[in-house]
Amino acid sequence: MNQFKKLFKSYIVSFLLIYIFYNAFTILEFIGEGAFGKVAKCQVNGSNAIVAVKILKQEIEEDVEHELGMLEAIGQLNADQVHVIKLYEIFQHCGHTCLVFEMLDIDLFQHCLNKNSLYVNAIRPIAKQLLETLQALQYLKIVHTDIKPDNVMLINMKYLPYRVKLIDFGKALHYYTSKLGGMHQAVGYRAPEVTLGLPFTESIDMWGLGCLLAFLYLGFHLFPVHCEHLMLRCMVETLGMLLTKKEYSIIHKKNAQNWPRNQTHFTSLDDLVYVYEKMGCAEMKDRKAFIDLLKKMLRLDGAKRISPTEALQHPFITMSHLSHDPRSRDYLTEAQPASVTEVEIAASDQSQT
Repeated sequence: MNQFKKLFKSYIVSFLLIYIFYNAFTILEFIGEGAFGKVAKCQVNGSNAIVAVKILKQEIEEDVEHELGMLEAIGQLNADQVHVIKLYEIFQHCGHTCLVFEMLDIDLFQHCLNKNSLYVNAIRPIAKQLLETLQALQYLKIVHTDIKPDNVMLINMKYLPYRVKLIDFGKALHYYTSKLGGMHQAVGYRAPEVTLGLPFTESIDMWGLGCLLAFLYLGFHLFPVHCEHLMLRCMVETLGMLLTKKEYSIIHKKNAQNWPRNQTHFTSLDDLVYVYEKMGCAEMKDRKAFIDLLKKMLRLDGAKRISPTEALQHPFITMSHLSHDPRSRDYLTEAQPASVTEVEIAASDQSQT
């Protein structure tokens, strides 16, 4: 058993102290685990503050250096304003690099498992925040490369509904350093140019965000996440290549056994407007605006994909498609996302302690 496994086997969850020169943390529970190591929910000794400590494996030293470089680059941004996770400090413990982050609530994947799906009113503030994040990353020429529901977390669902932050910059890169043939992004959220080994830019993050927003709306992945071949076939059928009804029927019958039982297949993004039957005129307009934004985010040609700045001016985000219609007044009031300030974020932080 390697040293990493021994270290975690020896953890006594409620009592282990991680010491640093001037501070110490008590592990309350482990809340995440992956190829990188583990994430622990910790209390800062001497206070009620709660933080998340990411304990990295020793054998991924090169990856650690890369992630630290990315975190240093985004550290010049205001984490609350651009909706990225806040890094407090870095220290070494028993030969392991430990990263201390702000404690967040729950990721969007787990949230949707509980809620099934979200209405467009709830999706709008999430979309707006993440578009602002992509806009900031574009300024730094950084591509996150792993935008998916698991990597977006709610700050505090009770006190700040649908306020989110993007996490996990371990796979992020400066897009001018990208190499052809590299496998970036999770299957189901992978842009076609990445899958085909073509040159790519920061627009692959817009693709990932489009898939994420579709997931929030549907309650399941827009494209298959367990098979790259099925993902590509579904992508082609849904987004652009024209098939006759007969051709589609033959393809679908041959591959029907491969589709997840709980997944509905769409032959066009326009089908998504009618996923939920009950809706008023204003909500119908809002859904159509949402689907129009998705179409622009999910263009097969990355060069033609909408940019974050353009997307922030889209009617779905600005709600201009509703503001000029008197019949939409009640719906508009419900749909208007509340603004969030750093004071409110600080207040929510205090509520967690």
